[in-house]
Amino acid sequence: MTEQRVRDLTSVPRRLPIEIEGNVTHEIILTMWSVFSSKDTNAAQDLGQVWIDKVKELTAEDLQGEIVRLGGPYFYMWLVLGSFLLSAPHPHDPEHVVDWLSSVDDLRLRRWLLGESSHSDNQALIEQAAGGDMEAVRELVTAGDDSHKKAAGEMLEYVEWMFSVEGLAQRYAYVLSRFRSEVFVEFEDEFAGAIARAAAARRASGAQGDAKTVIEEVTAGIEFDIPLGVRRVVLIPSVVTRPLSLIDEYRGTLLVYYAVADEFIDSDPEAPPSWLVRTYKALSDERRLRILRRLSEGETNLDELTDMLGLSKSTVHHHISILRGAGLIRVRMATEVDSGAKGKCYALRDRPLNDAMGFLDSYLRIEEAGEMHA
Repeated sequence: MTEQRVRDLTSVPRRLPIEIEGNVTHEIILTMWSVFSSKDTNAAQDLGQVWIDKVKELTAEDLQGEIVRLGGPYFYMWLVLGSFLLSAPHPHDPEHVVDWLSSVDDLRLRRWLLGESSHSDNQALIEQAAGGDMEAVRELVTAGDDSHKKAAGEMLEYVEWMFSVEGLAQRYAYVLSRFRSEVFVEFEDEFAGAIARAAAARRASGAQGDAKTVIEEVTAGIEFDIPLGVRRVVLIPSVVTRPLSLIDEYRGTLLVYYAVADEFIDSDPEAPPSWLVRTYKALSDERRLRILRRLSEGETNLDELTDMLGLSKSTVHHHISILRGAGLIRVRMATEVDSGAKGKCYALRDRPLNDAMGFLDSYLRIEEAGEMHA
């Protein structure tokens, strides 16, 4: 009898097409999301409260109302729209994307917004809901786990309003265009230059290859197991999200919003690198040092760190976000198979700590000072 052999392909790196967006279209959406979302999305972002207040001051009251209304529950619909804009013909610069969105049929947009904001793969149900069947809408928005069911009431309210609007796609296009011309124009040149340089550098370094490795590189430590349904990866460098990264999936496309590195942002040549400041700021808190010491012993999760520190989950998550922003922590999305529970697992990244010590010596010219006094 011939012996049958099985080749295990589960550990083979996935070779997926990787695209890079190097324009500010998504940055406009991320600016609105960061500033006007009711969730505390901007707590650990580099641009800070002064920038947030300036954006709000520049945004007329009626425009703020439109941004929030179109954002829907948890302001998530703007992010869903961002994924929809990848369907536009190239180039994906704001002018072309807004023109394209203005010509989109409302049914097509509703189908995308409902399908991607729900947790159902039932295409027939999505089609019924997009066509105005409220029973199908109710079934769609209550699909998924308990956390999504809690938001069902807000989602139903948003959908009912969405059906009352004629020219929904044109309304989104108008708000995008107006926010850009009245508000984002203040920052566009600076952001656009940094994003274009970051995108060009990523292309030059070679974006193709093991998608999981590329994602860990650009996000400074997120170890993300790519779902089997993903067919392509889109990398989107961002100034607004710095130092954090966002990862989301829509219809087989994995969107990776990653922080533009310091070297692509113009700054005072005498100023310390912002990543160096961020690293030492992250190390300046006793609780964060205790987290790092625990991670030096091995991987762990939020629940264990919460028990260890005796703090609330939200407080511990805040400290983890700061450590992540400094690139000191590696994040792995755990599954029930390998951890007994779904969620994020955290591990220490040694190299950024070693790099920080060396760069601090270099910035302070410690070696030069020693030579001068020898």
